[in-house]
Amino acid sequence: MNPNRLGLASAIVWITTGLFLLAALFAAIVIPIHAQDALTFGEWSRLISQHWHLHYAAATGQEYGRPLFYVLQGWLWGIGGFHEPLGRILSGIFAYLLLGALVWLVGDREWGRLAGLLAAFALIATPVFALQIVSGLTDLPVAALVALTGALLWRRRPGPGRAVLIGVVAALAMLAKPSALLALVGLALAQLLFDETWRSRLVYRVAPIAGGVGLGLLYDLAQARYVHQGLRTFLQAGVNTDYYRTLADEARRYALLDGNWFGDGLRVAAFFAIAYSILRLAGLAHRLAVVVGVPLALMASWLGPWVAADQARTAVGSFHSAGAALVALGTAGFLLVGALSSQGPSRRELARLWVWALPTAIAWAVYGAYDFRLLAPAWPPLLALVVVTALPAAVALARRGSIALAVPFVFFAVVVAENVYNIDGLQKSGWSEVRRTPTGQWSDRNTMRAIVLPAFSRALVAVQPQMRAHDLLISPEGAFRFFYPGRVEQSFPNGCADLSRFRVFVLLTDEGSKRYMQDFLHVSPEPSFWAACKAPRLTQLTDGSEGYAVFRIES
Repeated sequence: MNPNRLGLASAIVWITTGLFLLAALFAAIVIPIHAQDALTFGEWSRLISQHWHLHYAAATGQEYGRPLFYVLQGWLWGIGGFHEPLGRILSGIFAYLLLGALVWLVGDREWGRLAGLLAAFALIATPVFALQIVSGLTDLPVAALVALTGALLWRRRPGPGRAVLIGVVAALAMLAKPSALLALVGLALAQLLFDETWRSRLVYRVAPIAGGVGLGLLYDLAQARYVHQGLRTFLQAGVNTDYYRTLADEARRYALLDGNWFGDGLRVAAFFAIAYSILRLAGLAHRLAVVVGVPLALMASWLGPWVAADQARTAVGSFHSAGAALVALGTAGFLLVGALSSQGPSRRELARLWVWALPTAIAWAVYGAYDFRLLAPAWPPLLALVVVTALPAAVALARRGSIALAVPFVFFAVVVAENVYNIDGLQKSGWSEVRRTPTGQWSDRNTMRAIVLPAFSRALVAVQPQMRAHDLLISPEGAFRFFYPGRVEQSFPNGCADLSRFRVFVLLTDEGSKRYMQDFLHVSPEPSFWAACKAPRLTQLTDGSEGYAVFRIES
């Protein structure tokens, strides 16, 4: 490999990546925490910062299953004072760790630096990554630690010191989120496919992962007993309920067929990675797999979304617009260049990546298909699969000179630039609102929160005058827990009598909440029903047209 041929491409990638990360840092500092689950679980961090211990009546098994991030966030707030940007920057640090670990994971090979450039662009071109980069959720921390565990042992056999480090990182991944379990199981199984002695594979590769998983499960078992749950119930908290199973069932067909797991920009590349690796594992040579796989991927990038949309329209998937079609055709052209390379990734490595990814991918399809971020523990092997199957094309261009290699990277930079709007879920409208806001108000939490949570912010304004020092609030909206730690019961009431010990009731009026109340609780979701309560009497403060009906409960 001639490093000089990578100079221009490297500059394009790292300048683009740096600007992307700077935009994320700006969002972390200026925009308050606003992801719903980050606010809900952030209550635990606030309680930890105030009282410096682990267990609280307000906390549930879901919080206790994610201690790594939320305990660290609580300690930061306890030491430095309650400043939301501290938690957001901590979230960003894990995102940077994921980027570094993914680059390292694919980098230990011939043309490894080039693979790292592809990995960096693949990650920052992913809309879900941009959305979660400073969100305060635990999906990127668990993905980062799973990726780091894999990077520590993916190529060379680890020595005793590194084996201990692998166990520690695997344990931290388990403490980040229970979904690390299946990703680490897949990673451990993938180690059995290395061409080493059984003793080497079991002692230096599998055993460290098993040790880390075991430590994590011991913690989970202790917390499961504390909240009087079985271990399996504790590990599946938040996904294995009737409501979320229904969501997964409804979303599964679309989520699997649409192929938008990593966004429009990587749809063709993702389908190609699947097609190429299956063809190679079936016995086809590299060049033939590329020539067959590229048109298959291009077809799947339209056909899959078309079937997912019940054949209702033809402008779907990679051809839903002229811009998307240009990206799809450009990606296909780039991947087809891979046929000029004499070699591709080994079948053994492709098999290892599949084995690593499958346990999490299957669990996501069954339990979490309604949200792409829940696939995050499988991102390291899946994105690595995209990178190693695209690497032959990049190598073929690199051998023809730095300019030839730079052309597709300029194309990829345009895709990444479009993804900047997805950072923190702001979209174009959110960034425009930030630009229109006077810089002197950027430090005003209420002003900036109204940009990203307009309806909730207005509901919060209605709630605040009603809540006295020790008053309690009941609402299915967990975000209120962040603002009144230890004083909110996050639940749906079954009737008027359930409201008697509270000062404020906030009813959610969105369609999902209405359907849940009607179909699962068999209680009216209409504000008029609750306004008519006699024992206790309620005073309605907002009409619910924006999603929140606020009631003051008369004592």
